[in-house]
Amino acid sequence: MFKARLLLILLLSACSQRPSVFIPPEPFEIADGTRFIVIGDWGRRGNVKQQAVANAMAYIAHSFNVEFIISTGDNFYNRGVKSVQDTHWQESFESVYAHPALTVPWYISLGNHDHSGNVYAQIEYSKISDRWTLPARYYSKKIELQDNGTLHLLAVDTNPIKKNEKNVFEQYEWLDKTLDTSDKDWTFVVGHHPIRTGGKHGETTNIIKKLKPLMDEHNVDIYLAGHDHDLQLLKDMNTHYVVSGGGAKIRKVKNTPYSLFSRSSLGFVLGSITRNKLHIYFINEQAQLLYAHTIEK
Repeated sequence: MFKARLLLILLLSACSQRPSVFIPPEPFEIADGTRFIVIGDWGRRGNVKQQAVANAMAYIAHSFNVEFIISTGDNFYNRGVKSVQDTHWQESFESVYAHPALTVPWYISLGNHDHSGNVYAQIEYSKISDRWTLPARYYSKKIELQDNGTLHLLAVDTNPIKKNEKNVFEQYEWLDKTLDTSDKDWTFVVGHHPIRTGGKHGETTNIIKKLKPLMDEHNVDIYLAGHDHDLQLLKDMNTHYVVSGGGAKIRKVKNTPYSLFSRSSLGFVLGSITRNKLHIYFINEQAQLLYAHTIEK
């Protein structure tokens, strides 16, 4: 056991762009299922905080055999990427998340800072990278679970919804139709801007007005977001709202009437899902367990 941990520490150090000390935390157990990570607001050219979270992700992904990663957006600060040749790709993504345990499929959504750059370069990068999945500004993906259950993941582009741009109706219509025809065991919607949050940015009227009715009408299980640089779990009606925006920076957060958990912390969310249960674990940059919650179908 000691030799295995020592080897993992050496591997993490080799993946770091800057010196970073990672001390494995006290071990904890998670439930059986298909494992995944949710991370947001991360692309800061491998600075110390981003690298610390990446090291913790590598440790958790290696320890629990994570099968895929979901990004809640703001993949590249401060102004997205210019092209597929932008140095951001190496400095913020490839070099930082280089551990073999993190070379799994990444399902990407776009944030407001991504929209400050070339979003189509991020789409085009899907043709270059085996793990970067962003076929369009909004898309759906059906994922088979280990116990033959199914997860329907829908990524939306919330920036034009927040700004109430002209093309909003087309995306809104697509989401409504896709949710209406979904017959999967679990339905996740991922977008950058939260619907429910106690974070610094607060709730956005257009996001609530456009998206929340669909969450309620179609009984969406989970809405995943970032934008607020914190970790949160909230519930409103039948939908749980997860905020995972601690990829490289933190801000203050407060509880709301919908809050089950909130923490101003670097970190990410670990999930383990089966046909009937979803286990959610909030993890900090030292790979320590902060909070756990189970949702049953």
